[in-house]
Amino acid sequence: MALQIIANQRKGPLPITISFKAPSDGPCCLIVSGSVWSQVANQTIGIQVALDNAHVGTASLFSNATGTHRAVVPTYIPVKLKFGDHQVVLSALPGTVSDINDYFDIVIDY
Repeated sequence: MALQIIANQRKGPLPITISFKAPSDGPCCLIVSGSVWSQVANQTIGIQVALDNAHVGTASLFSNATGTHRAVVPTYIPVKLKFGDHQVVLSALPGTVSDINDYFDIVIDY
């Protein structure tokens, strides 16, 4: 198992766009984590993940409180990459807020 860190403690707010070079030509796993918050109680909030302009997954949680930064449950997204340049975009799910107090990590496991 090998890892490539794409973003480490990348400061918000969302959306965040990060370009990277694929370390492998084959199946990989994107691992995404971060923190977000909501202005409305009792809803699912989180991070949408797009790879090369295609939605590939979501890291989310159910938040009971308002105005509290919360860590999303890290998500593991299987993807197939080709050598070369790629782009990951993290954006907020509807009802989700992020700001400069939120941080995000993206790792490729290959």
